[in-house]
Amino acid sequence: MSSFDVFQIGEVKIDQDSYYIEIYESHILGLRHIEKFGHIIVLWWISMRNTPKDRATLLVTPPRLTNPVETGVFSSRSPSRPNPIGLTKVKLLKVENNKLFVDRIDALDGTPVLDIKPYLPGDSVSLIDIRLPEWFESLKD
Repeated sequence: MSSFDVFQIGEVKIDQDSYYIEIYESHILGLRHIEKFGHIIVLWWISMRNTPKDRATLLVTPPRLTNPVETGVFSSRSPSRPNPIGLTKVKLLKVENNKLFVDRIDALDGTPVLDIKPYLPGDSVSLIDIRLPEWFESLKD
């Protein structure tokens, strides 16, 4: 098994009703033209789940199911996983210097950000082509 490094490029900031991603000075050049996109994909480190127990978890029960089903971690969006990497598609509201203001993000204040990618039209899947397990339909609102 090989090892490699991942570098933090910024962090999530939550300030009252404002959500933004603050990119470190060393990576500001990488933001050129990001404001031209309507949505971005944010990859972040789920730092609260970076424990030996959470990283060893391979079976989980998704929350909010009317009939709980144990499933593999790779068949879920559980934050407990071998590599606690979060992925969120967000609407990019505005860019001010090194701050990317977004409509929401399912990460906590101070969460390390690993990467930003533009969301492109080809990234979406037609609803007709989506296939889901039957237990997904039993999710509670």
